[in-house]
Amino acid sequence: MRERFHVQVFGRIAVNFLKDNANFVAISVNKTNMLDSSQIQEALQRYNSYHRDEWEKAYFDEISGGFNVYHKEHQFAKIGGGGEAEKVVGKMLATNGKQVEFLPENGRGMKKPDLAFNEQTWDVKFIDKANVGTIRDAIKDVQKAHNAIFYWSIGKDRLGDLQNAITRELGNFMKNKRIEKFPDIYYMDNRNGALKLLWKKQKEAE
Repeated sequence: MRERFHVQVFGRIAVNFLKDNANFVAISVNKTNMLDSSQIQEALQRYNSYHRDEWEKAYFDEISGGFNVYHKEHQFAKIGGGGEAEKVVGKMLATNGKQVEFLPENGRGMKKPDLAFNEQTWDVKFIDKANVGTIRDAIKDVQKAHNAIFYWSIGKDRLGDLQNAITRELGNFMKNKRIEKFPDIYYMDNRNGALKLLWKKQKEAE
């Protein structure tokens, strides 16, 4: 058995935008996804299991059971707002029930993902001031993780530029026969912390 990657055709370039699909990944905290007390206790036990010599326990949400833990070697960017954006994204993910690890980044030349949750690795990209070209560069950089989360501040509208960058960069990946390296791409709704899927590889077993 092997996996065959395919994508839906969008114009002349294969792309799969899902922003208008009713099945997109959008999760927000409400009465239907609150945990009961035993589930909260189980989540709290997991949160407290992280050893303080390696991890900083940064946030625990008592309603959703989500949390943030920072590895002591995780490096928050000090310029451009990226480090603070990571923290904002992490807290909103936790509010929505995600148990988020901020992964070690040793700064020794080997790029590593920012986050881990749901048994996947994730990179956070803050694009308040980015143009299509710099967003394309960000997509290339995300190859070290399974998924990308693009985030921008309330009052900004970067969705069109992000879609444009995905379309162009996807064409480049396809031309070079590297489509399997293209990350799944989400953006975060900055009003409620919901993750919304823009592009995803579809896997078919043969």
